[in-house]
Amino acid sequence: MTPRLTTMTAAAALAAAGLMAPNASQAQDGPTICFVTFSLQITYFQSSVAGGERAAEELGVELIVLDPQADSSRQVTLVEDCISRQVDAIVMDPIESNSLFGPIEQAEAAGIPMVTLDTPIDHPNVLALIGVPQFDASREFGQYVAGYIAGAMGGEARIGLMIASSEVQLARRDGFLAAMEAVPGVEIVAEADGRNILETAQAEAENMLTANPDIDVIYATGDPQLQGGLAAGLSQNRDIAFFGWDDIPQPFIAPLEEGRLVGFLKQSPDFGGEQAVRLLVDHLNGEEIPQVVNYNPTVVTPFNVDRFR
Repeated sequence: MTPRLTTMTAAAALAAAGLMAPNASQAQDGPTICFVTFSLQITYFQSSVAGGERAAEELGVELIVLDPQADSSRQVTLVEDCISRQVDAIVMDPIESNSLFGPIEQAEAAGIPMVTLDTPIDHPNVLALIGVPQFDASREFGQYVAGYIAGAMGGEARIGLMIASSEVQLARRDGFLAAMEAVPGVEIVAEADGRNILETAQAEAENMLTANPDIDVIYATGDPQLQGGLAAGLSQNRDIAFFGWDDIPQPFIAPLEEGRLVGFLKQSPDFGGEQAVRLLVDHLNGEEIPQVVNYNPTVVTPFNVDRFR
């Protein structure tokens, strides 16, 4: 039988090692699953973990949640820690997929199956990918933005991009850019990396807007980047149409009502975390599981924002 740690033992061991294990679910008789997230400083990933915890409670899973705090080398260490503890399965939300191939090989050798959230990794031990098709969803959203530019801006726009240089957000940038190629009056004039940190994103957006006074559209690839851009635009009293991602609606309701934020894509990270745990339990029970579980994000605009209050 695979050895399992109780929640208290896991938490104590991780604390002694300087690792975070917040919100480990109550120890159960079922399997032990590690959930190595991206960063619990970001509400999106808190929601993802909450979905995993909900499934774990229902299915009798002991869930050990580990937070690399957006540090890819730390994420590798945490995955290796899960393997050394001989858990039954691992959920990963990859920061840099290339850095995880070594731990994935180790997990395969130890007989520990894995699934990923949002970022695909082509390896036989990664059984499934759960999340939004990032490039395709961004390209479709870009077409929505193109329609706004055509209808409200006379077909011309100077766009600033607020990104974070993770694989997921780069795919969101690239899908958006693919849509913009079909709009001759659009120019991408600047790009700034907010690094998924709100304070950094706001500072980078301030610098980008100061250096480019002709920017009249900003597309942001994630929550901190969109929030930081909105704050920078407000502080400079700029007339800018904002578009972007992500899950948490509350900071975006007022900008939607004020007309500064035209629309954003809302994901369902809790669904992803929940499905990851469910798929791994199904696999451990000998059931076949799908290799991909996709869902489409919702476009939130001033016309449907009441649903998300």
